[in-house]
Amino acid sequence: VAYCTCGKPLRRVAKLPGHAALLACSSALECIRCGEDILPGELHFKCRDCKGTHVCKDCGPGVYIEQTFDFFDSLTHERDVQEIPARVLHQRKARQQRRRASTTRGVTLDGGHLDDDLLAMKMADQVVQNAVVMASEVMSEGSDVYDKEWRDEGTLCRLLGTSSESQSFDAMRLMVEAVTRMHMRQETLQDVKAPCKVYGDIHGQLRDLLMLFGTFGMPGSPESPTAVFNGDFVDRGKHQVEVVCLLFALKLVHPSNVFLNRGNHEDQNMNVKYGFHKACLAAFNDYGQSLFDSIAASFNYLPLASLIEEKILVVHGGIGHGNWAIDDLRKVKRPLKHSDLQQEKNQWLWNLLWSDPIEDDERASTHKVFGVHSSPRGKLAVKFGWNVTQAFCARNGLDLVIRSHQAKRCGLGFDVMHNESLIRVFSARDYEGHNNDCAVLSVFDLAEGERDASD
Repeated sequence: VAYCTCGKPLRRVAKLPGHAALLACSSALECIRCGEDILPGELHFKCRDCKGTHVCKDCGPGVYIEQTFDFFDSLTHERDVQEIPARVLHQRKARQQRRRASTTRGVTLDGGHLDDDLLAMKMADQVVQNAVVMASEVMSEGSDVYDKEWRDEGTLCRLLGTSSESQSFDAMRLMVEAVTRMHMRQETLQDVKAPCKVYGDIHGQLRDLLMLFGTFGMPGSPESPTAVFNGDFVDRGKHQVEVVCLLFALKLVHPSNVFLNRGNHEDQNMNVKYGFHKACLAAFNDYGQSLFDSIAASFNYLPLASLIEEKILVVHGGIGHGNWAIDDLRKVKRPLKHSDLQQEKNQWLWNLLWSDPIEDDERASTHKVFGVHSSPRGKLAVKFGWNVTQAFCARNGLDLVIRSHQAKRCGLGFDVMHNESLIRVFSARDYEGHNNDCAVLSVFDLAEGERDASD
């Protein structure tokens, strides 16, 4: 919390002129700390009592986005720190780049188990151990290939440590049912501590996931104590069942440190159309339909969002119209089937999974960069502008929204937009031939005293 000189706490505001036509002629405010302009509608801070006390997002308390990223070359296995390129920084105006040192804060790893699921926990622990070995093997391979070209036979049996189809089915069924019971007891909005990693869409690309684990740390390890997986685990990829197996195992082994958000592809209708149903039948033959039904039922209980340190909201698609409150999410009851999400009263939940942001830089259309607009994804889905994100964050006391849901052709796997109030992350390479990289976001705490004395 930062305070005004009068001793009162600063509060978040993001007010757009009453009519869109007034936006261009509205004057900017000036930050009392750095002197930078605060554009109309942008999230900033002000004192409730002191007139003219305005503090920009960079100078106020909250979440800050580093202007560098760790780049891992999958061909040479070299790692270096690079500046974030301009093509993924979507901005309304050029802003001074501030580099800040940072440290992480320790989080106690949770190895707790549920007494009624000991057998499933034992199986899950074996899967995680096998995944560690497989990640090490991926990192030591002499050449790099995409997941669709990966020639690793018997991957599911290797993960599970089984030798037959029936053994694999029994092991998967145990873990799926245990994860379902676990999510039934947990909230629709998950509270997460930093430091943590946030993963975007995976879409059954197991090799990419193992490569990311090998590079940035296995969830539950000191390098990555906490992880949020932001939906779309399945459909279209080559190793869909294996990805579900590994993520569910991680959730069972680290129930308070691994968080699974629902995406628009954690849906039975989507799975029948885009491949996960077929993948289950191919992996388990006569057992396939039964396992698919169990996993589809489990997907209906998945949480819809995660909240990191009460400041960063992680949802798969977006905030839709943005006319809802964080506490509304805590009240949502599950299970939520496809038909439940499509009810008119639940349109805002549908858009948590399906909505998209409008890019706000100069290359974007000048007359539709703010507000809410229809989406090509269907009649219920919408696209939302920068002012919707800024106002939503201000009302809910947030600094950042993290979403996934979109792969950009030749993209880096992430984008920063809406005045650094929204980030996209995608964790599957070359998705549908897009020639895109994958990315993982790292969230950590700034050490006390490393900010300016005025903060």
